[in-house]
Amino acid sequence: MKTIKVILIVLTAILSGTVINAQDDSKFGDDPEMCRVKLSTYDQFYKQNNIKDAIPAWRWCFINCPASTKNIYIHGTSIVDYMINNTEDTEIREKYVDTLLMVYDQRIEYFGEEGRVLGRKANDMLKYRSQEVTKIYEMYKTALELEGIETERSVLGNLMNVSVALYKNDIISDEEVVENYAKISENVDMQIEQANAAGKNKDVARLNDLMAIVEDIFVNSGAANCEAIINLYTPKFQENPDDVDMLKKILYLLEKGGEDECILSDLYSQVAEKLFEIEKSTTAAHSLGQLFFKLSESQKAEKYYLEAIEMSMEDKKLADLYYELALLYYSQMQNFPRAREYARKALGIDPNYGRAYSLIGKIYAASISDCSETELEQWAMYWLIVDQFVKAKSVDNSENLVKEANEYISIYSARFPTTEKLFWYDTNVGQSVNVGCWINETTTVRTSN
Repeated sequence: MKTIKVILIVLTAILSGTVINAQDDSKFGDDPEMCRVKLSTYDQFYKQNNIKDAIPAWRWCFINCPASTKNIYIHGTSIVDYMINNTEDTEIREKYVDTLLMVYDQRIEYFGEEGRVLGRKANDMLKYRSQEVTKIYEMYKTALELEGIETERSVLGNLMNVSVALYKNDIISDEEVVENYAKISENVDMQIEQANAAGKNKDVARLNDLMAIVEDIFVNSGAANCEAIINLYTPKFQENPDDVDMLKKILYLLEKGGEDECILSDLYSQVAEKLFEIEKSTTAAHSLGQLFFKLSESQKAEKYYLEAIEMSMEDKKLADLYYELALLYYSQMQNFPRAREYARKALGIDPNYGRAYSLIGKIYAASISDCSETELEQWAMYWLIVDQFVKAKSVDNSENLVKEANEYISIYSARFPTTEKLFWYDTNVGQSVNVGCWINETTTVRTSN
């Protein structure tokens, strides 16, 4: 087979004439034969992973026949990287780094692919010349612009990292960070769509992992503030209000903004309602329930919470929905029986839901005047209230909950009757008593002393 290939090459050269031979030889510099020998020499050493012995022949080719083959540059980055990492002389090391960057520049000069090569050059600059971060940043941006959907994952991830670093050093604005995040996420979304269409499941998984990292970097950058997000995404939403993936992303970013103004913004409400209109889901309904709760539009909030509950199939999510709806009934609608009903539903799913017990305690505290006429009935309410907060901290030892529970226990325990007062009601400590009204629950007699 090798003989046949050689014959074919020779025949092609003969039939093509001297012009093609001249063009072919021009790629090999002033000494084509020596170039071919050196290329073969370094290539053999390189394939044997003998980088040290490959260096002289490779260097000759890099200098004397730079247009001969792209492999000079593909292999060259590994060769020069080896040189960098195998010298202890700082001055020489820096010269090798200069050579590495020259490899990228010369590859662009002779073989193009500027976007791809710039991205890789920026990666190595980030590794060896990180102090030139502004220059690196511009290279990443150019690489993304030139490569588009072909942009490599490392470039996308590093662009997000460098953007945040520059923002934290007051070199670029928060809006520029948000804009870069938007470009990166849109690019990843397109790559995922393309990989899905091609059935490349591993690529899809890697891209999803990259997007999770990028989102984490962005959300924790400090640049993901409401104003910047709203300014960037409002025109995008107006231009394409039916893009479900974008709608979800806007909600995600606003919810992660860490400020009430994010959730209460017009953009959030418009996007949440549009998403629910297009794609009814627990997440969309929940977002709307939370929104209208915060806006004190209790009827709308109740409607969306009930829709979210009806659609939810996840126990943890359902427990949260029950609790939030109970909170709505308690704090805004003053429907205390309903509030307790849904708090108990949350406990039915998660018996360790301490906040639900705390809420029931608050509901009972708010019902004292309606459910007690006599002094004994008031005491019974106090005992019942304390019961709830004791249960709350017994199942949930989180700092804030325990602190709140102890405060309520202290307040209402101080209102327990003394032994002397209790004597006149023919009631004994430890005795069970029933609290009537709509509550209809049993508690235990106690005294303050």
